[in-house]
Amino acid sequence: MYTLCSVHPRLARLVGDLSLWRHVDFGRSPLNLQFLHKFIRFLGPHTVTISVTGFVRGSGRHHPKGSHCISEAFLTSLKRRCPHLHELHLHRCYINAATTKLSALPASLKKLSLSGSALFNLSQNRVVVVSSPFFHLEKHLPALEEVELEGCSSWLTRQDLNILMGHCPTLKIVSVGPARFTRTGYCSWDKREEAKCTSHIITSRKWLQLL
Repeated sequence: MYTLCSVHPRLARLVGDLSLWRHVDFGRSPLNLQFLHKFIRFLGPHTVTISVTGFVRGSGRHHPKGSHCISEAFLTSLKRRCPHLHELHLHRCYINAATTKLSALPASLKKLSLSGSALFNLSQNRVVVVSSPFFHLEKHLPALEEVELEGCSSWLTRQDLNILMGHCPTLKIVSVGPARFTRTGYCSWDKREEAKCTSHIITSRKWLQLL
């Protein structure tokens, strides 16, 4: 689509149609940061959802540099240009936690998916609350209702889940692998994945929590 813009002015106007950039899905092929930045100018207050696929394959323990990572500058651009963004799906993306903070996300987000994504350069002492990538997330994403964290077991901790569930008042659903936790105390399981799940659950007053 970006190539069409340089072919003919009429095609450029067509590609610039705001209705085409309301629900933006970049597909399942991994895209580097430079390529994503080319599309920033098409995004705006009209953009409601964005889906991006990154370069994580397998366990995600290999940590790339540069253009294969989602940068804070990219997230800040979304925050500045998309004040009405409701959903952001970062599938299988590398995120350097030392330089890219989730606080840079648009405050309007209601759903955040990090399914299969790999956060690296996290603090070595993950027991400390302030070391969680979700620390004070409620201040930056006050409308957040749903978080998807499937395939994030390489970096996700119980502390992270406790922070999400305990400090985000608008949060209703947290999906972790086959488990789907809700504020009403209901948990739905994908029976096909149940045998693979090593965690067990207990009910609390407001949430079902991982142990």
